[in-house]
Amino acid sequence: MSSKKPVFKDSFKEYFKKLIGDELDSFINSSMIPLPDSIRVNTLKTSREKLKELLLAKSWVLEDVPFYKDAFIVKKRNQALGNSLEHFMGYYYVQEQSSMIPPLVLDPKEGDVVLDCCASPGSKTSQLSQLMNNTGVLVGNDVNVNKISVLRVNLQRLGCRNIIVTRGPGQRFKKFADTFDKILVDAPCSGFGAIRKNWAIAKMFNPRSFGSLKRVQSDLLQSSWDALKTGGTIVYSTCTLTLEENEEVIASFVKSHDDAVLENINIKGFEDSRGINMKEVIRIWPHRKNMEGFFVAKLSKK
Repeated sequence: MSSKKPVFKDSFKEYFKKLIGDELDSFINSSMIPLPDSIRVNTLKTSREKLKELLLAKSWVLEDVPFYKDAFIVKKRNQALGNSLEHFMGYYYVQEQSSMIPPLVLDPKEGDVVLDCCASPGSKTSQLSQLMNNTGVLVGNDVNVNKISVLRVNLQRLGCRNIIVTRGPGQRFKKFADTFDKILVDAPCSGFGAIRKNWAIAKMFNPRSFGSLKRVQSDLLQSSWDALKTGGTIVYSTCTLTLEENEEVIASFVKSHDDAVLENINIKGFEDSRGINMKEVIRIWPHRKNMEGFFVAKLSKK
């Protein structure tokens, strides 16, 4: 991360003040504080207890992630998270806490047929594989060839064997009607929930880009809906905090689809993290939860 503090345009401040009012200063101040380190235990290769034993023996200090038993906040370490033997062995994946929520909400079961239509670098894809216990079929797709290379490397290191990796636009999956039991649409977005991870994002604020992003996100959601079986579930998520890319995408979709049901999300500890005029979804503000900003919605198909 750059040593330069993030630059917040007046337009950024005006936009988010309309959403959170007097909390704006807290939001901006929290955005200048690096995120706490967190890791997800890869239960395809080890257990929570075994990994904890190994890391404590190296004098690491760990704290439980309150909403997910197979994850830790790393309070103290004596080497880079990506340089440990345990990381090379695939015993854990370095993953921000908010990023762990969409797979938990999708909740795939053993034997399911699942699609992750925007899969790279593989954090959520590998978590889905883990939740499925390496069974069923999981399609991990991304449009960028360089991202596919990163995805493959991560999946191989983590021992994910139930995954078919594909490259292409996520919109193409509309051709595979009624194929998938569950689909994750972790859509490309403006990324303003991730400022704590990359301060350069703040100065890129441009409301004129929200419309084009919203169209892409809506297209991905529609294509995934076409590929979803009746009775299936889609989780839509972003790492941004704009209204246009989150609640507006979901509200517009539900309004235009009689067979879509917006399900209430129940994750322990997030009862107070609801959307803007949309109580069923989760909206994580970084100053409230000390996490990356995130949005998660769950849709079922009647």
